[in-house]
Amino acid sequence: MAIGLFWNDRVHFDQHDWKMKFFWVGNNTGNLVFIRALKNIFDPVIFPLWDVDSGAFRDDPAVTHYITTELIWLTENTVYPHVWKMLSGIGDKPLVPISVGVHSRTDSTKINLHPDTVKLLRTISERAILGVRGEYSAAVLERLGILNLKIIGCPSLYYGMDDAFRLEKKPFHEGMKTAVNFRTFYGSLRPAECEFLTYAANRRMPFAEQTQQELSLENCQNNLPQYEYFSAWLKEQKRVFFEIDPWVEWLKQFDFSMGSRFHGNVLAVMNGIPALTMVIDGRMQEMTRLFRLPTMDAKDFSMDKPLSYYYDLADFTEFNAVYPKRLAAFRDFLRRNGLTEAMKA
Repeated sequence: MAIGLFWNDRVHFDQHDWKMKFFWVGNNTGNLVFIRALKNIFDPVIFPLWDVDSGAFRDDPAVTHYITTELIWLTENTVYPHVWKMLSGIGDKPLVPISVGVHSRTDSTKINLHPDTVKLLRTISERAILGVRGEYSAAVLERLGILNLKIIGCPSLYYGMDDAFRLEKKPFHEGMKTAVNFRTFYGSLRPAECEFLTYAANRRMPFAEQTQQELSLENCQNNLPQYEYFSAWLKEQKRVFFEIDPWVEWLKQFDFSMGSRFHGNVLAVMNGIPALTMVIDGRMQEMTRLFRLPTMDAKDFSMDKPLSYYYDLADFTEFNAVYPKRLAAFRDFLRRNGLTEAMKA
């Protein structure tokens, strides 16, 4: 039995310019984190998304199930013609969506997805159980009559499929090294966000960037001294990774990670590094709540607090307690969809 994964894979990026490098990772290097997990879990056959779009994709007779992560960001007006092409191309085989998620600016479940997207999800659910991101997304889909689903969260947290995985924190000490991350630089920075960036810049904390969006003067509301200060720090400390192994090796030099990037913090956690996620939207809230990952609201950050305060907030007691249950639910999802884990050496 072979499992197919639709993903634009690139082993080496040396020949690509900056813009194309981001294109190959879906314009966010955080995608590498859950793709790494899916590769580890399934050892899948990779089918390029551009082959689907161009009509070059052909079903592999050896593949019994296909999986896709193309439905992780459902909004009211989005349609997915390329996912319809996947369904058409694989015949009557199951297409299993992983981490289906609804994105909304409100907490209300009374939002309406595009009728074509609802039809697509219903069609997929006739062949497979949908793996859904969290309780909010499940409630929206169920209200729309899409019932064949199971809440599984994000596959990035199942890397290794280790029932015994726990995160054990070391006692805080002043010499600890901290890596930081931040949401995409768009729109005006909020006061607490300015405090967070100032806090990190004052301490010359290394910074992991995930998108190609550069800090702008407009982000700083035309505050030139602030913009220049942040820019000088980012020029010195910013790192971008287009392959997962160098990113992991970089993270391993740190004792703590914090910021408003879900996958950047998850990568730290799954490598034994405590992380505090600063929640900025419902998507992050939904996933961190499911796994009981330690969080704080991004608007509550204060540069007056010592680093030990934020390190102490990263309490993994609840995460460690709930993790085996989440992994068991994910394994049940795989079993009910007829998916098998790859044999590990």
